[in-house]
Amino acid sequence: MNRSISFMLTLSLIIVLAVPALAGEDCKDKTFGFTFGGYLKTDLIYDMTRMSPGNYALYVPTYEGDNNSELFLTARESRLGFDFWWKDEDWTTKAYMEFDWQNAGGGENKAGPMLRHAYMKFGKCNWTILAGQTWDIISPLNPATANYSVLWYQGNIGYRRAQVRFTTWADAGENGKIKFDAGLFRNITGNRWDVDPAEDGMVEDGADSGLPTVQGRLGIATKIGDEGKLSLGVSGHFGKETYGVEDEEEVDSWSFNTDLAFAVNKKISLKGEFFVGENMKQYLGGIGQSYNPIGEALPTMGGWGMISLKPKSCVTFNIGYGFDDPDEAEWTCPDDIPTEAYELRDLNSEFFGNVFYNINRNITAIFEVAFMKTEYLSRENDGTDITDTMTEYDNMRFQFALKCAFK
Repeated sequence: MNRSISFMLTLSLIIVLAVPALAGEDCKDKTFGFTFGGYLKTDLIYDMTRMSPGNYALYVPTYEGDNNSELFLTARESRLGFDFWWKDEDWTTKAYMEFDWQNAGGGENKAGPMLRHAYMKFGKCNWTILAGQTWDIISPLNPATANYSVLWYQGNIGYRRAQVRFTTWADAGENGKIKFDAGLFRNITGNRWDVDPAEDGMVEDGADSGLPTVQGRLGIATKIGDEGKLSLGVSGHFGKETYGVEDEEEVDSWSFNTDLAFAVNKKISLKGEFFVGENMKQYLGGIGQSYNPIGEALPTMGGWGMISLKPKSCVTFNIGYGFDDPDEAEWTCPDDIPTEAYELRDLNSEFFGNVFYNINRNITAIFEVAFMKTEYLSRENDGTDITDTMTEYDNMRFQFALKCAFK
């Protein structure tokens, strides 16, 4: 086993065993707390056609001729988390670490751990400061899916990255609350998204800008009646990327987003998000595309919505749809290479329906059916005429999962 993996697992075990003992009397006084959590999840997945990347579904790739079906059986989504809190007079301090096994490295049956969250949060009264890695501020909701990628590339944006975040809140009437989040974020673009790796020594274009990305969100939440709840939010981000030998080229990344969560009562609820932006690959928008062929930021828009029905406490039905639609009008191609056609993933969408059934306190069975479609535009500019060719590929995915929660 890789030494780093062995070290991390050993350290995790030591923390689990040692921290409660070290807490001593503080645990009894409720000034310190520790929770070991997470879940084990096993997924059995059948795709009628090929999907990318496989264990989870982002889009339907292009293929020629007959496309074969695929079957996946994996436990990589299983998660392990450590949650700490301390109380010191008016101060409250929290720390959290979580990882799963979706790291691309290693074989399917010997996957390495991947860090998901690692942050501290402290504050008093009506404000907190968070430092570390966790979710983006923008578009904070996720749909309930068996698919690990929760409609990424299909209308749901936002991921996890290092940040320093400030949060404050205030009452709004008897039943409402207003919340404001703002933060500075690691400007991640990744070497695989680096435009000029040979020219700048594989420095990420986001880091190469010398500036963080700024994110913010303003939200309001309120109770409606005896059981209803409503939450609304607007959020956005802005960042810059530079490339070229002397950083002579500069590309902006920005988004404007809205989110809504509405619980009619304990049995019926709905939620969804909508976004518009440019250069959105690092936020899982634009169907994984940031630039057009001449290096300009690619605009895109998308969103998702889901309705949840809970007829009994042990059963939940979810039905939803998501889409991501880059602007094909901005898919500008150079006219000095007339023999090459440039391909754009032009529209990516998914309809899904699933049922979550609680077998007992710890075990949940999930069954999901999803229809996914990806449309492609191949554009060629010969210097005189522009020729467009449209194709589309679709897939039916059937997924069954068993999930055992640590609680």
